[in-house]
Amino acid sequence: MSHLKLSFTFVTLSLFAVSASSWAAKPNDWFTEKSSLTNAHKTLLEGDLEQSFHSMIQTWQKEPKEHIKNHLDNLLTKALDKDCGRSFDGSGFPSWLEKVTIQRQTIQSPGRLNYRLRILVQSNHRLDDVTFTKWPDLTLINKVGLVENKERNHWLYSNRIDMNAQIDSGLYKFKLIDEAGEEWENWVILSKPNNKQTVRWNSKDTWVVDKIGLLNRFCPLPVLEVSLYGNVSGEYTEVWKKEYETDYPESVSNVALPPNRYLLGVSITHKRWQGLMTIEDKQIINKAYDISD
Repeated sequence: MSHLKLSFTFVTLSLFAVSASSWAAKPNDWFTEKSSLTNAHKTLLEGDLEQSFHSMIQTWQKEPKEHIKNHLDNLLTKALDKDCGRSFDGSGFPSWLEKVTIQRQTIQSPGRLNYRLRILVQSNHRLDDVTFTKWPDLTLINKVGLVENKERNHWLYSNRIDMNAQIDSGLYKFKLIDEAGEEWENWVILSKPNNKQTVRWNSKDTWVVDKIGLLNRFCPLPVLEVSLYGNVSGEYTEVWKKEYETDYPESVSNVALPPNRYLLGVSITHKRWQGLMTIEDKQIINKAYDISD
């Protein structure tokens, strides 16, 4: 009987040792299936964010099914936990390119909900073409409607497209061509917005910022912007603006404008990076605002 008990104990300990060694295996041993999606997981666990991001690009290029798209959204959000996306792309910009921003806007007015995609580029070369394309070949923005401004030795470019729904999660390509014909292009992955703070009206002239989750400590604090627009020659033009990173106000104060009816816009913007590119999600609420004597 003692011999049987000893054998049983030995077998149990052996199984435990095998199980423990399996759990202690390196991440390389966890992924037996070879695919871009499993590689995105593996390299993320290993801390290689650039390779993980590259594998996500490869997965999006295969036009995945809906459940894989949701999975990729969650994976990208998790990958932001290290440095908010700065390590996704180490290729940098050419010497003539200074800033690239992609901004998704959700605009809420009384009885209306609109969406907008906006791009902004700053360059020390004049540009000949700017395109933003959804994989594989749907051009959303090109040089038609491109606004160009020059400030000293810099050219500033902006363009936008109004949409009837939020822009899809997925793979996009940003391409710029300067007037000398030099090109720069880069992949962009957009995921569903994962904003932890939203703004809403609290009463006629006040608003409140709802904090619905913990912020990513590696990303910039959300910026609250309060603007007033006046009707100038039949068009609304910004006449006053203030920005806040902390201590968000809940009403307009200290405004020296003549009595009139204005458009009040309150927005909150969350920002992340993809290498040197900036990806912004901006929620805007608008309503009429009266300043009286």
